[in-house]
Amino acid sequence: MPQYDRERVSRLFDDVVGASGSTGKEATSHGPTIPQIAGQVAFERLELRPEDVLLDVGTGTGDMAIAAARICRKLIGIDVSRRSLEQARTKAALESLNNMVFAYGAFEDPCAEVDLAAHGITKILAVYSLHHLPDEMKRQSLTGLAGLLSRPGRMAIGDIMFFDDPDKHREEFDEAAYDAGDTDFPARAEYLSDCLQQIGGGVHVVQIHPLVGVIVADFA
Repeated sequence: MPQYDRERVSRLFDDVVGASGSTGKEATSHGPTIPQIAGQVAFERLELRPEDVLLDVGTGTGDMAIAAARICRKLIGIDVSRRSLEQARTKAALESLNNMVFAYGAFEDPCAEVDLAAHGITKILAVYSLHHLPDEMKRQSLTGLAGLLSRPGRMAIGDIMFFDDPDKHREEFDEAAYDAGDTDFPARAEYLSDCLQQIGGGVHVVQIHPLVGVIVADFA
């Protein structure tokens, strides 16, 4: 049975970026995909302001991070794929943006290369990254991330999460970018909502697809 393996996930994304220069979260000429829609909705629900400091967990090659950096005071992007981070830094340099920090980090070890607690984080974004963790690790990671948030603070998660029995939607796995449990371990939307509520979040859930949604949690 597949198990969570951070190094395997890291290699997977390094390989994808090496082959295409993209992690698949970026917009394409064929119109938005389900993951892109989830990311855009999560981004919009953050309601970024010029004074915000945003932590983007699973930042990928940085397209959404760059969009955020044009709005907020500071953007910190972390990812387990060092090749993705290299691309993100290159893109940021081309945009002449000097309010961005990219560093290696994972949900279970977000401060691996940067002391996030020192940055006064007000918003957290996670798009198509949390689902790689098994459920109990999700709970622990969300608790840790919430502890990094200044109050008031907001967290937005756009990701694979089940609103229905996934077996009823097997023909839709590809459009949701779900690999049927190889490296993906999605939770039910109710589980994620409960985790966030138990750590003090006021939660709002948006269903994008039977297998994909956005959860916004406000911490007062």
